[in-house]
Amino acid sequence: MGTDNQTGQGEQPDAGEPVGGGNPRREQVEKARELGERWLSQLQVMIEEAGKTAGPVLRDVAAKAAELAAVAAENAGPVAHKAADVTEHVGDRLAARSKDLAADLRKAAEAARAQATGSGDEAPEAPKSDDSAKS
Repeated sequence: MGTDNQTGQGEQPDAGEPVGGGNPRREQVEKARELGERWLSQLQVMIEEAGKTAGPVLRDVAAKAAELAAVAAENAGPVAHKAADVTEHVGDRLAARSKDLAADLRKAAEAARAQATGSGDEAPEAPKSDDSAKS
């Protein structure tokens, strides 16, 4: 668009329009278009300015984030070592308890098997009937 179209100057009326009277609807559309173009150019200038100033600010923010990450990493190392030590101790205790439990379960299973096979050699007791209890 040329500068003539932005200001509304230099336009010729359409063939069916009265000269000098103007079309109020067309004038509103032109004013709205001018206002929109003005806002758009102001927005473009604002975006360009923000782009110019945002670069250094973003670099500063990125540098600060990198510094914070470095501090967090330095502080996380000892905590991770301590957690590993605690995990090792807890794991050792759990393994010992699990071995003891497994040994106890095996002993109980062997005792049950021995009792089952051992009682097979002896004659099982005869169940007492209700008739013998009555006499």
